Amino acid sequence: MVNFVSTNKQIVGVSITPNIGVEVALLDKKSPTIIKYGKRHIEYNLATREIQDYDAFKATLVDLFKELDISLKSSIYLTLPNVHLDFESLPLIIGDDAISNAILSKAEDSYIFKRVEPISAWTDLVTNSQTDKRLIVYTSFQETAINQIREIFQELGADLIGIESSYSAIIRGLYFTNAVDFDKDENINWNLLLVNSNSYALFSLQGTRLIDYTEVPLAIKSFSYEEAYQAISTSVSQILPNFPARKLIILSQADDICAEVLKTQITFDEEIITHDCNKYSKVSPINISSSVIENEAVSMTYALIGALATDHIEEKILDLNLFNKISNAGDEYFTFEAFNQTIIVNQELARKALLAIAGVLVIFFAAIYGLLHLVNIGVKKQINTYQQKINTTQQEIQAITGRDGVVDIETLVTRVIDLNKKAISFYDSIATDIPQSVWLQYYYNKNGDKLAIEGVSANIADIYNYYKSLKVVSPQSSIKLNRLQILTEINGQDYDLAAPDLGSKYYDFEISNVNSPKSENTNKENDNKNNQNKSVNQGNNQNDSVPPTRLEPVDINN
Repeated sequence: MVNFVSTNKQIVGVSITPNIGVEVALLDKKSPTIIKYGKRHIEYNLATREIQDYDAFKATLVDLFKELDISLKSSIYLTLPNVHLDFESLPLIIGDDAISNAILSKAEDSYIFKRVEPISAWTDLVTNSQTDKRLIVYTSFQETAINQIREIFQELGADLIGIESSYSAIIRGLYFTNAVDFDKDENINWNLLLVNSNSYALFSLQGTRLIDYTEVPLAIKSFSYEEAYQAISTSVSQILPNFPARKLIILSQADDICAEVLKTQITFDEEIITHDCNKYSKVSPINISSSVIENEAVSMTYALIGALATDHIEEKILDLNLFNKISNAGDEYFTFEAFNQTIIVNQELARKALLAIAGVLVIFFAAIYGLLHLVNIGVKKQINTYQQKINTTQQEIQAITGRDGVVDIETLVTRVIDLNKKAISFYDSIATDIPQSVWLQYYYNKNGDKLAIEGVSANIADIYNYYKSLKVVSPQSSIKLNRLQILTEINGQDYDLAAPDLGSKYYDFEISNVNSPKSENTNKENDNKNNQNKSVNQGNNQNDSVPPTRLEPVDINN
């Protein structure tokens, strides 16, 4: 599977939230504005923490991408509801393989991974060279669920470049939309209270760095309206003293809880900021274009915004993409920087890419070699042709100059006269032997004995007499009367054979022993006209016919 991310390439965000369903969005590259957004409800199993029906999820994706006119061949970044998020303190000296094994061992303590193998991603939070310790945060999902999701996107032809927990994506989304009003360089402590439909999570952060996290299961739907608020506020009030901070952000993704109402029931001495991604939402958390339906976009999740922000934020905030550092042996992913771009590849992709590049290079050099070989053959043929001409010319020069190297002028003149005798005699016939009623229109002579004459006459006998006189001039010539026909067109206008005002008929003739350039062009034009006439005649009565005006070639020797 290909996983390639470029910070210069636009990414389509896809997010799944239990209370909202599947969201798909596209962010403008020039400004933080959503230019396309849509959502559909799908069932999510809160007990097993995975998509209830993967076929329905696939069909929903196809519908949303078609509705939004987004190609399924796009690069897609997906966020999923959190399954397992935790911390681990490990020796600084151990490598990635040892970290993956430690994460695997700890993740299996969760009831979710009693049945299935986990697949995890992690990132460093704190490294201390003095104690040789590192604190990491990691997220884990069911390996079977991730494999099914990857197969779906592969079947659709999509380029799935990342899968991430909604928790880390939400924090990035809050930062991207400036929902937390502070300078990123200030190391202030702030808390995030995230209310879901079956639990709440409390995050403690310093700037953009996660310090602590806890999640408390809470079946909100089992309480009445007032009891739900009281249950959350009572539980949170017991935990908040352990998370000292200057700000508290309350974000509700549960339709049963309004963040603004919950704010009034929680005791917190510092500033409280509220956001709703539910039915209580009034304004979209990010700018939207006029093409986006506002009523749908008001409940847009910060997890979706966090997915879209992956190629807009230079600073990496809780980078827990499963395709960056994946704990599965044999399918390891890694990143590197090139040309101011972040590249994410796996070993299989690297192998295929190298093979593809090698194949292209082989084909390229083979094509160059073949082209040079053909050019070489062509040059050699030209050289041989020129050499033969040179040899022939040298032989002729030697024959003319003789042994003493002196040109025999009399012999040379005699040879030239012999070679041109036929041509000269034919030229003489034009001046002396043309009958009065014969008008020549075209004359062609090549090499003295290649002749083509065309003309018009009002008398067939004069045409034959002129032909005989040419044969007398050159009895050895192979000239023939190749064309004799009644004229049907004069000066480009149709000629009516029965017109009384013309008085007589005119005949077109050709005497030749070679195809002249004019005849070849005329034959091509006649063929085109005949094809057109044939098409017209096929549409008429098949018994109708046009009498031919063309006569067969005549040879008086036969």
